[in-house]
Amino acid sequence: MRALPLLLLCPGLVLAQTGRIPQPAVPPRGVTLPPTSAALVDEATALSLNPASLRFMGAGQLFYLHERNLVRDQVGDALFLGTSFGGGVGVGAGVEWLRGRGLPDYRKTSVGLALGAGALSLGASYHALASEVRAVDRLSGVDLGLTLRPARLLSLGAVIQDVTAPTSGAYTLPRVYQLALGLRPLGERLTLGADLAVAHGDRRTAQLTYTLRATVLPGVGLGAGLSHGLVAGGPPLALQLAATLDSSRLGLTYAAGGARGGGMNHVLAVRLSRENYAAPRLGRGVLALVDLDDRLTPRGGLGVNLLGVSRGTDPYLRLVRWLDDAARDERLKGVVLKLSELPGVDWAKADELHRAVLRLRAAGKKVMAVLHQVDDRTYLVASAADEVYALNASSLLVNGLSAQVLYLGGTMEKLGVTWDVARVGDYKTAPEQLTRRDLSPAERETLEGFLDTQTAYDVETVTKARRITPERLREAWGAGILTARRAQEFGLVDGVLMPEDFDAKLEALVPGARYDSRYSPRDERDPRWSPRRRIAVVPVLGSIVGGKSRGSPLGGELASGAETFILALERAQRDPSVVAIVLRVDSPGGEVLASDLMYRAVLEARKHKPVIASMGDVAASGGYYAAMGADEIWALPTTLTGSIGVFYLKPALQGLLGDKLGVSQETIGRAPMPDLVNLWRPWTDAEREAMQGWVNAAYDDFITQVATSRKLDKEKVDTLARGRVWTGSAAHARGLVDQMGGLVEALASARARARVPQWEELDVEVVAEPSGFLSSWGGEPGVNVLPPALQQLVREAGLESPWLLEPGLKAARPFSLQVR
Repeated sequence: MRALPLLLLCPGLVLAQTGRIPQPAVPPRGVTLPPTSAALVDEATALSLNPASLRFMGAGQLFYLHERNLVRDQVGDALFLGTSFGGGVGVGAGVEWLRGRGLPDYRKTSVGLALGAGALSLGASYHALASEVRAVDRLSGVDLGLTLRPARLLSLGAVIQDVTAPTSGAYTLPRVYQLALGLRPLGERLTLGADLAVAHGDRRTAQLTYTLRATVLPGVGLGAGLSHGLVAGGPPLALQLAATLDSSRLGLTYAAGGARGGGMNHVLAVRLSRENYAAPRLGRGVLALVDLDDRLTPRGGLGVNLLGVSRGTDPYLRLVRWLDDAARDERLKGVVLKLSELPGVDWAKADELHRAVLRLRAAGKKVMAVLHQVDDRTYLVASAADEVYALNASSLLVNGLSAQVLYLGGTMEKLGVTWDVARVGDYKTAPEQLTRRDLSPAERETLEGFLDTQTAYDVETVTKARRITPERLREAWGAGILTARRAQEFGLVDGVLMPEDFDAKLEALVPGARYDSRYSPRDERDPRWSPRRRIAVVPVLGSIVGGKSRGSPLGGELASGAETFILALERAQRDPSVVAIVLRVDSPGGEVLASDLMYRAVLEARKHKPVIASMGDVAASGGYYAAMGADEIWALPTTLTGSIGVFYLKPALQGLLGDKLGVSQETIGRAPMPDLVNLWRPWTDAEREAMQGWVNAAYDDFITQVATSRKLDKEKVDTLARGRVWTGSAAHARGLVDQMGGLVEALASARARARVPQWEELDVEVVAEPSGFLSSWGGEPGVNVLPPALQQLVREAGLESPWLLEPGLKAARPFSLQVR
């Protein structure tokens, strides 16, 4: 043991990987890693080399390493465990055992923490040694690290090992400084690294280490490391070569190296991880099952949402992104779609899903649709598949389109409730569900036109996809509800699927493909050093209100708050990683003030970045108001849009509360019109005139802004406005919409306007996500406490929007419409 003090002070102690090969197994040496660098490492093994990089490792990892040098008879074993949280925190722990001929056995136990944001990460680790040699047993030290990854091709690292240069008896662990540079000149397939390390006050220890890592095929990598000293008598030349074979959750690396006079050194590393790594593309690809109803259902139960734990993207937007990513995934060869009710999907979104299925097919994926209980809207989506099957007991309510509007005017008469309405235009019929018993001529004209357009589009789309004649489809409609066998006779499905035949159908769809129940198109570890640039999607979902976004506790529609929307826009326009903004508008409108604030926030945002609007099922009135400030507006052919106009609505409850229930009210005023917005009595003629003047002024401002934004003559806008609802295709023909397409097309337009090259990958991030904690009452979407059937009744009755009764001008779609 007398040689130990000399070995502890020898010049071979600098922090390196390939450079560790000639070092004897004495402190502070740990187990040698396969070729890597303080700028390159980003797995749990970073604890041994640069603790700052623990933040970049992703989900939980466990590494086992075994090192053996036959000439020196040195053996080392190590376990490293680590994980990261939320992109800003990384933690790790490790235990290393080293034994060498004529040297003391010792154990090195380490823990580390990394914190950071964006490209910068700072880390620290603490290690303690345990040995039968008392002096060694008392040694412990602290390492500090920094990792900076400012660009996709550049990574920088800096480490100070054993900051305090700890001493125990005659033994000192020298302070070591290391600078590292990583480059990726050809992207993630080729990585180069260079490390310079030197012990404090001893230039003889200066050492350069070069690292090369290459991905030959997905899941197959090669590596090499070379190190040498910079002065005579310094560390000797050392070489290391490595090969890696990865599967999703398991990886194996073998590295062999040596140095002059040091013999061959062998390292075996085994990885276990929660995160999927890229794996060799074996077999004939993956087949995935997608339950559309399940994916369209918001996550989290009543208790979870009440506590505010549930937090996530709108399920429809999440599904559209999933399908678009899947179309570009080379692993995926086939998709089975399970379809039933498609909650939250109306006709325009059904058309958008139809287009998504066609994109899957255009990308070479085979698509099979399996029908459960479906209607015309769901069948529109299914018809895009290569093959459509119904289960033996399935029912197809594919019987043509109809529109239903529920009126409460008669109910109000019985209750003694009357309504005061001020509006502009015969087509601004929003209050009529509460004031009439039946369709007005203007509303009938609007609905007839929409049904004609939607029916023609449905017939054209379905017959083209299924290669049947329009006459054959209409004949199927005449049969009413169809059984699976009858649907096959009409050519709507390709066959009746029995459970025992399912596996055979999958094999026939994509021969040799492997079914993966957990498939996700972006489930592999991303090796990029810097995050992708992004397109921010800012949603306007549900009725537009002031304040924060919120949801109806009665199960009605969401309310999109102007405050939430504006803050999301400001965050996106300030974020340097966001190249463009897409507004996803699926709103019937709402409060005029809130809509105007949204519109002006959009005008401000487009001064900084391209802003594109994408319309979903409906972007009417206030929804159109918010969207029209964008650089470009995209709509689907059957989107309901327009409805440019405003109204004011209030009830007079004296007949109900006073005449029927005996309630009385008196007003003492100090102005001519103190009861203008009072809910007790109807307006006087003077009050009605005053309110109509207010509404007229707001309408004039609305059409003025439309004319300015759309570069149209104001008089022409007036003829298109007055509350009239247009389909997306009709709005496009009249200059209210720029392009026809869905969210994917709008994202492509945003990329083009931002001048992002096609080869650059972009992320899509939805901002202004909902959160909870009884938030229906105070802001942010909350929970639905009614069962789905009662929620449907609330919507059809037009009662899902309590904001209608709040004081203030409204710009909303003129009816709650159900098209079946």
